[in-house]
Amino acid sequence: KLASRLQRAGSSVLVVAGDTFRAGAVGQLAEWVSRAEADFIGPREGAKSPSSVIFDGMEKADARAKSDAGPYDFVILDTSGRLHTNSNLMGELQKMIRVVQRFRPEGPHEVLLVVDASIGRNAVTQAETWQREVGVTGLVVTKLDGTARAGFVVSVVDDLHIPVKFIGVGETLDDLRDFDAELFV
Repeated sequence: KLASRLQRAGSSVLVVAGDTFRAGAVGQLAEWVSRAEADFIGPREGAKSPSSVIFDGMEKADARAKSDAGPYDFVILDTSGRLHTNSNLMGELQKMIRVVQRFRPEGPHEVLLVVDASIGRNAVTQAETWQREVGVTGLVVTKLDGTARAGFVVSVVDDLHIPVKFIGVGETLDDLRDFDAELFV
């Protein structure tokens, strides 16, 4: 959905499928990226390491930058969901950031934590851990089209100073919206 927004705004986008854990995740993401008309790179045959996919994606971005097509405006690195309590998965996320920094020492430019609106107070603890471990720069709150009200947003913004960047309100490409605090309240 983010790639679609950026593409419609005239930007060139590469999406890298770093979720090598969930069955069907790469295929699902490839379908969404195709709908968004963005470029896509997934894991090589038999690859299990998300960091290796991130490496391949960053290499592809660098190769394009040196070509006549010019650099991508955005490279979106998708990862699997990671609970803040799983230190091995959090360590792998830190490794992915180090891979990005091999190519872009100042990167990543954004680290968005996607949370389900129904997660409740656990979102605050998750955001706190992610902020400490990988430097979260913003939240994306999904499933706000249901009955969940995501009251945790107030604590995350107020206590942790992590802004909410986007909200998800449905299943179509157009259902990722800018966060509007006044409307949310």
